[in-house]
Amino acid sequence: MVLLEARNVGYKYPRSDDQSISQVSLALNSNSLNVIIGPSGIGKSTLLNLIAGYAMPQAGELLMNGARITQASWQRGIVFQDMALYPWLNVSQNITFGPRMRKLPATQIEQRLTSLLTQTGLLDFKNKYVYELSGGLRQRVALAREFINQPAILMLDESFSALDNHIRKEMHQILLDLWTSSGNCVIVITHDIDEALFLGQKIIVMNGDPGTIKQTVVNPYFKSNFDDMTSNMAYFDFRRALLALIE
Repeated sequence: MVLLEARNVGYKYPRSDDQSISQVSLALNSNSLNVIIGPSGIGKSTLLNLIAGYAMPQAGELLMNGARITQASWQRGIVFQDMALYPWLNVSQNITFGPRMRKLPATQIEQRLTSLLTQTGLLDFKNKYVYELSGGLRQRVALAREFINQPAILMLDESFSALDNHIRKEMHQILLDLWTSSGNCVIVITHDIDEALFLGQKIIVMNGDPGTIKQTVVNPYFKSNFDDMTSNMAYFDFRRALLALIE
């Protein structure tokens, strides 16, 4: 079932002479894990901001469940690279901020919190303030803070790029586990081709000037770790073809 649809979307930033993105069309299903990859400055983050409802396209339209996106909504969560956590709140308070603002029942919030603290390995840190945590632990808090809202669409904008390889692999598995239990539509932006191959059921390649979707491919190596593919020549052929599209 198509959850999110972009129809010939175009956008130009105020006071800019150049289009950021143009003629962007895609259709994403619920219960799907999608990766957008492409060169820097191609409009990947712009597209996420439009999907989130932080800005409105100047051409085309974005639809969620057939209705035009006209404003931001908790139904479309986004995790940025800088995480934007609240330093004056502890881990549990950061995670539950959204549902508390929506005035969900306290018992429901507590049940979701306990489940997410367990899934993300944060149970022992629930009363810590975020400035006391490592970068990897803070990223777990940022993920849990969005997943607790149970958004239909969750977006990650280069969320793991600042982490070392070991921590990044841990975050990949946590994201997969959370996605499996939630069944929502996840959209990941990355510059890392191997991260894209591991996380993306569908890989969306953006390129051009202005940015547009050059190709969308179904990924036969979804959840296949790069280290396990070192002798698989078909994997490397597929990887090289993706790199050629990006470059």
